[in-house]
Amino acid sequence: MLDLRFFRFLSLFAAMLWLVGCVQSRDQFIAPNKVILAEQTPNSHFEQEVMISRIGQVLLVGKLSQAERAELHFERGVLYDALGLWGLARYDFTQALALQPKMVAVYNYLGLYLLLEQDYDGALEAFNTVLDLDPSYAYSHLNRGLNFYYVQRYNLAQEDLMAFHQADPTDPYRVLWLYLNEQKLKPQQAYANLVERAKGLSKEFWGTNIVQYYLGNISIAELQERAQKFAENPQQFAEILTETYFYLAKQKLNSGETDDASALFRLAVANQVYNFVEYRFAVFELMKLNPLMNDDETKNAMLRSKSSDF
Repeated sequence: MLDLRFFRFLSLFAAMLWLVGCVQSRDQFIAPNKVILAEQTPNSHFEQEVMISRIGQVLLVGKLSQAERAELHFERGVLYDALGLWGLARYDFTQALALQPKMVAVYNYLGLYLLLEQDYDGALEAFNTVLDLDPSYAYSHLNRGLNFYYVQRYNLAQEDLMAFHQADPTDPYRVLWLYLNEQKLKPQQAYANLVERAKGLSKEFWGTNIVQYYLGNISIAELQERAQKFAENPQQFAEILTETYFYLAKQKLNSGETDDASALFRLAVANQVYNFVEYRFAVFELMKLNPLMNDDETKNAMLRSKSSDF
């Protein structure tokens, strides 16, 4: 019998290596005449590509049970997703679901893809299925909350985002999404709620610094300085760039500065941190801001995810 623990280990190892290689400069974070992006290197995803090849070989020639085959399709789908090959990931997730119809995580991924395609009803059905199968699956509360948020059903979004926040009150990203939703639902209370929730945040997350910036407790210059100190390696700095550009863009968008927001969303996308929520929804926001897909960077991001769709 195939030892799936080996593949689980390799997929977890590969997931740690998916970030783009090096950062061009860490001297400045946000500057008027200089754009800071993560460098792209030809071998930055080599380990994931090798793992995908190995899984493909096992699927082709291995004697597998349905459960084992479903697990391998799922593992390869996760790797494709991390590489931004969302079409191939979707194919593998669909294959996994055909073999094992109750794979909860698969419904969550497929629901997310439907949401990013603005198929809100299909996405809602997928997230509801996840929570029917496993009510403790916290990230479907986030994704269903985002689904409600983007169709302006802010009261329903609040319920899901609050459930997601309560599962880990120390996570600043959960607090940020609650704040963004409350700016629409109850703007008079949003800031005060953010102040209160910020008290319980963990300093281990970079996002806690973004919350402090949102509160007005630190400036952009201080945010830059903290970023330089916080990032322990180039990969982590790439994460910081993606997250920060996204939440700065949301702030600009909510204040009506759509041109600045669009530019910041592009910077979040340009770092190619494909399986971060902030990358996915930067692409999504750009599609909404540029419905005719005139923006080449947005178009390229979506073509990369759809060109291999089955």
